[in-house]
Amino acid sequence: MNFEELSLKYNEKNIVKFSKKLAKSFALTRSKDLTNLYELAFWLYIYDYKDEILNIYNIVNIDIPEKINFNIWTWILAIWGLQAYIYESEGNKHKKDEIVANMKKVYSAPRTKEDTEKGTWKFYTRIAGRQTLESVSYANEIERAIQNGNKSAEEAYRFSGLCKMISYGVTGFYPHLVENRDKLEEKIGEYIKYLRF
Repeated sequence: MNFEELSLKYNEKNIVKFSKKLAKSFALTRSKDLTNLYELAFWLYIYDYKDEILNIYNIVNIDIPEKINFNIWTWILAIWGLQAYIYESEGNKHKKDEIVANMKKVYSAPRTKEDTEKGTWKFYTRIAGRQTLESVSYANEIERAIQNGNKSAEEAYRFSGLCKMISYGVTGFYPHLVENRDKLEEKIGEYIKYLRF
C-alpha cells in the first residue's frame, strides 16, 4: 500500500495526517506505526472509504505467532474487527466469521508456559463480560468532556469509543454488546456523524 499516494488522494485532515506519518515510517514490528495504521483505518471508515480498509487489513492479515505481543496485536485486532464489521454489513458472514475465529485464537493464546488456551480464553471472556455499552463507548468520559467544554477530549473519546464498539461489538464475545446490538449500532452511527463534521 502506498501511503504517500493515499495522502494525496483524500482531503480529510486525519486521513492525510496518518497517511503522511505512515509514508515516512512503517513496520509491522513497531507499536507506534500500527497505532497510526489503526487510526488511519478507522478514519477511512468514518469517511466511508471502505475499499481502502481492505488494503490495510491485508497488510495486517498475518500469521498468529505463538507468543502475542499486545503492544502490536491490540491494533491488529482492532483492524481485524473493523474488517469483520464491514464484511458483516455487506452480508458476508463467512468472511466475518473467519476473522472473528482468528481473533479468538489470538485472545486464547497462552500468556505463560503454565497457561492453557482454554484457561486464557476463560479469563478473557470474564473480562469481556464486564464490559458494558456505556464503558466501551466512553459515555461518562464524553459527558464530562462536554460539561468541561473540552472539544478535543470529547472527540478523542468518541473516536476511541467508536473503534471499540465496532471491533468488540462484531465479535460476539461481549454479552452486553450482543444484548444491546440495536443501541450499539445507533451509537456507532451517532459517533460517525459527530466525527465526520
